[in-house]
Amino acid sequence: MSAPDTLFGTGTLETLQQAATVAHSPSNHGPVAGIDPSLRCSGVTILGTTPQPQIHLIGQDGSNDDPRHIKGARIRHIRTRIMDLIPRNTTLAVIEGRSFGNNLPGTDERSHLWWLICDALDHLKIPIAVCPPTTLKKWATDHGHAKKPEVITAIEHMWPGIQLPENPKAKRDERKADAADSLALATIGQQHLRMPMPYLVLERHKLALTKIVWPDNR
Repeated sequence: MSAPDTLFGTGTLETLQQAATVAHSPSNHGPVAGIDPSLRCSGVTILGTTPQPQIHLIGQDGSNDDPRHIKGARIRHIRTRIMDLIPRNTTLAVIEGRSFGNNLPGTDERSHLWWLICDALDHLKIPIAVCPPTTLKKWATDHGHAKKPEVITAIEHMWPGIQLPENPKAKRDERKADAADSLALATIGQQHLRMPMPYLVLERHKLALTKIVWPDNR
């Protein structure tokens, strides 16, 4: 009889932490980047350059009422700050896909930022995988419509002892969401590359990855 598909798998805190250190120590392959683009607070995680994840938050204030040239400069500035964090020998970048379910203020600007980041990665010949938002949530929580606090809790359990940076301008229970999403995206990339993971890889994790178009199977 197969083991039940529990949310966080099995293993002691010590063994999971040891697995995390081994999995993400510098190796002969390049690092993996997870990118959660946002006009307010983007999350960027780099795995593989140090034993522990390198998680960054990039905040940039602005208003939907700003004139076009101000918005354009802001978007380009965010793109540049994100790309400054991406190692040029990155093996794979996993970026969260755009949400097509609504047309809220700022949707066009967020799409513009998304395309600028992808164009920059393409220019550097860094392979890109696009992870739909529902796939990220399904992978982390087994629920494609999970709320941000649920994703945060799931990622903290999958990465024992991780200290996620917070966005102080977000709602109190969502302040770690950008960091959690970017770490999830980078971890998904490492799982795709068949690296040892700091959590028990379940069938739902494997199934979620089949919903992503990977650069090596186009």
